[in-house]
Amino acid sequence: MDPRSIEPQTAKAPAKKGPSKRMLNMLSVLVGLATFAGGLAWIIYAELPIFAIPLVSCVPVIAAVAFRNCWD
Repeated sequence: MDPRSIEPQTAKAPAKKGPSKRMLNMLSVLVGLATFAGGLAWIIYAELPIFAIPLVSCVPVIAAVAFRNCWD
């Protein structure tokens, strides 16, 4: 067997296919808005005190970032 006839193995592992950046951005916004709407509805329904408002406004950002990091 001639060593020159052996082709080098250049097989790469298949790249992970995921959603596009634009789709991830849109889904992250939707997750954040849905979380915000749920938190706002919870504040209105439960008649929580005023100190719960900063918490409800921060949790959607955390949820959207956590959702986005699933594909990173």
